[in-house]
Amino acid sequence: MTPVPLASYGAVLDRAGAHEAALRNAYREMAREVRRLEPPYYAAIRLLAPSRLQPHMLCVYAFIHATDLASDSGPVALRPQRFRAWEATVRAVFADRRAEDPRLAALLHTVDRTGLPEAWVTGFVEGMAGDVDYRDFGSEAGFQAYVDRVSHPLMLLLCGVHPGCRTPEVVHALRDAADAGQRIDCLGDLADDARAGLPCLPHAGRQLREQLELAGAALGRAREVLRLLPPEFAPVMTAYLDVQRIQLRALERAGARLTRTTVRTPLLPSLKVLLAARRQPMEGVLS
Repeated sequence: MTPVPLASYGAVLDRAGAHEAALRNAYREMAREVRRLEPPYYAAIRLLAPSRLQPHMLCVYAFIHATDLASDSGPVALRPQRFRAWEATVRAVFADRRAEDPRLAALLHTVDRTGLPEAWVTGFVEGMAGDVDYRDFGSEAGFQAYVDRVSHPLMLLLCGVHPGCRTPEVVHALRDAADAGQRIDCLGDLADDARAGLPCLPHAGRQLREQLELAGAALGRAREVLRLLPPEFAPVMTAYLDVQRIQLRALERAGARLTRTTVRTPLLPSLKVLLAARRQPMEGVLS
């Protein structure tokens, strides 16, 4: 079966209900930002996600990035004040149902259009507030608390634009995907975090090999979610897990060098996985 032709971004904006010029421009800018920050995940969304959801997923991704910047960029002494201002702005958007910031206006449109629970958005921001001063990755308990507070809510935001991803069964299953993704991200950033003096997973008394094994086990469990997802959403989540597997293999090859070298997601193998998935039967996926 021939894949459904890839829709132009103007067409997917129409399908997402974004018709006003300023709103379309905001969605376009957020899409460009995700493409620059995370090319494999941008490609996964554009190639594999239902077209009517693509702008919403990219909008949520850009919002997550903006929240992360508010929590851990700029002068350390000013971060709490900066984040409190960001959190207050986000809450005001949902209280007033309007936003001066075009990107937050796009987020409000996404929430209204898709039914993404507002509590999931504000809950994620609230969880990120604990990341302003300190990330306690010095213990497994600290890591798991972070997954519960930040990583799992983040995963729910990205998937929750589809109503079929908001069932209790899917919400529960996405916890393993969040655990695996966060652990893999921490291992990839191990060298940077060590230089910054932050506690890192392998510094909690576990060897690198064991950390890699824990990540692999969580990633294996995460695939259980695929049988629970709506069929049209399964391809993009499958691609996400496949790209995480590619990153994990890169981490395993790096081994002890992880403490000295930052390991990013291999771009070419990731794109090959996405293009291969794109060639599979995809009736309805881009509808």
